[in-house]
Formats: sequence, structure tokens, C-alpha cells
Amino acid sequence: MEDPQIDIDVLIRPVNGYDRPENEPISEPYRYLAEIPGNNSNVRGKFLEAFNRLYFHIEQKPLLDAIGDIISIFHNASLLIDDIEDSSEYRRGFPAAHTKYGIPLTINCGNLMYFVALQKAQITLPRLYSDLNSDLEIDIDKLKFETSQILIDEMLNLHHGQGLDIYWRDYLPETQESLPSVQDYLSMVKDKTGGLFRLSIKLLALFSKRETTDLIPIANLLGIIYQVRDDYLNLTSSKYSHMKGVVGEDLVEGKLSLPILHCLQLSDNSPVHELLYNTSSSEERREKPQLIAQCIDYMTKDSESLQFTYDLLQKYHDKVKSMIEDTEVDNASDSMLFQIIDQLGQV
Repeated sequence: MEDPQIDIDVLIRPVNGYDRPENEPISEPYRYLAEIPGNNSNVRGKFLEAFNRLYFHIEQKPLLDAIGDIISIFHNASLLIDDIEDSSEYRRGFPAAHTKYGIPLTINCGNLMYFVALQKAQITLPRLYSDLNSDLEIDIDKLKFETSQILIDEMLNLHHGQGLDIYWRDYLPETQESLPSVQDYLSMVKDKTGGLFRLSIKLLALFSKRETTDLIPIANLLGIIYQVRDDYLNLTSSKYSHMKGVVGEDLVEGKLSLPILHCLQLSDNSPVHELLYNTSSSEERREKPQLIAQCIDYMTKDSESLQFTYDLLQKYHDKVKSMIEDTEVDNASDSMLFQIIDQLGQV
């Protein structure tokens, strides 16, 4: 039997960075998810454009596209992992990636794409900026460090916030006194959901030639608004339930979303308490649609937790617009940014 033809020179050739074909089978979970239209019409891409128009005025489209690509990869990679951690069966109305490609491959794919985003931020983005601004004296090494640090910081924030969210769900405190406070919950949301808003602003600021005020508090509040809105719609929107394949997904998962947490803090003898404390798994809760309906009804009429969530959303909607106006930019009230924020306030 002849020896198989093996090219040893290919095997021992140095590898500089990650450069693999985009159509590799190991990347299939990511490509599958990325091709499904988003529920919110690419709201993160719109926020990137809106912040740039109002504050940063970067006119080089290839640079903006590269920043948007990094944010998109980071976001979609996090969704692959998030759906596994939440045992979600659907994403954007389609089967979640891990239900099609298996948990091990999807975990590896999600982690791989985190590093792809990091590499693009560290290497591709600074090089592109340098090429587009050849008339400037640019310290490429400094720019590489700053972009990679931005990604690392927000990946740490994301995983810290997501970790708390999972911990509170899987180790549900036994008493009202030991439940996280609303302040604790919103701080977790600032880490978990605010990261992509902060990422947009930090990258725009780094590659803009304009001096701007500190916009991170605005990014933090936008992340909170986005999550509070999601918490509300999760329990009230028929469209959301259709996309998720289940009514009251957060209740099914046993998640301490804002209205659920608010309800548990007010009463230890409610349908919500019965569902979360007397069932042991999402599969078991999924088989109790009548009890889930009672939970939503209780949060609507008795604890008024859904009204509390709605009121907080409107309060923060007004607050963030006021914060933007305080930055004293021209025509803020007529800006694309205000239009997107107003759309988020409509539930």
C-alpha cells in the first residue's frame, strides 16, 4: 500500500494570524444565524450610523462598515452562546443554531467568532484607518492596542453581566430579602446589554478626528432601555411570542427579568412564585401554559409589575433624550438618533 501524499511543507509553514476560508463547516452555525433577519431591523447598525451623524462625522464608508462588521460579529457570536445558556429553541423565529448543529460545535463557533471580531479590531481596523489617512502620522501599534483593549473590556463586561443573569436564574434566592434589587438588576443589564452600545461609541471616538463629550453614560442608559423594553415585550407581545416559539419565554426559562423580579419582591404567594420555585426545569414549565398565563395576568392586574416596567421604560426614554440635548449638539431633536430612541419607546 502506497503512503498517502502528504505535503509536509504546508504543515510546518508558519501561521501569522487567523486566515481561514469563510465557508468552513465549523463556521456554519454563525453563517446560519447571521443570515436570519433580525427582529429589530438592525437597530445596532442604525445606532452606529445615528451616533456618527450627530457626533463623530466619520465620512469614510469603508471605515464605518468595518466598525459595523466588528459589532455585528460580536453580537451574533454572543447570541450563539446565549441561546445555549438559556436553552432557547428559537431565535428570530427560526430554530436556534445549536438545535441544528449541536451544542459542542455551536459553542466552539461562537467562541471562534469572538476572536475573529477581536482580530479584526486589532489588525484590520487600524490598517484600514492608516491606509485611508496616509497623510497623517499614525502610531499603528498604539492604535492596535487601543482597539483590542476596547473589545476586551466589553467582552469582560458582557460575560460578567451574563454570568449574573445566569446565576440569579439557576440559583434563585429562596427569600425576598436575598433577591437582587432593581438597582442590582439594572447594573447587570448595563454590563450585559450596554456593551454593544459602548463598543460603537468607543470605536467611533477612537477613529474620529473630532473631540466629543463623554457619551458612555448615554450608551449605558440606551442598553438599559433596550433590555427593559425586551423584558416588557417578552411577556406582552404576541409577535415576540411567535418569534420565540413560546408565550412568556422569560417565565419558561425561569429568568429574573425586571417585571418578574418586581413581582417576586412584592409577594411570595403568587403564580409567579409557584412557577419558578415549584418547577425544576424549563421543560417542566413549558408544559404549564395555563400557569404561565396566570403569571402574566397576575403581573398585569395584581402586582402591576408590567405597568412598573412600562413606566420605567418611558422615564428612561425621556431621560436619555434629555442627556443628548445636554450635550449641546445642533438639531438633536430632529436627529436620526432621536427617531430611533422614540421607536424604542413605543411598545
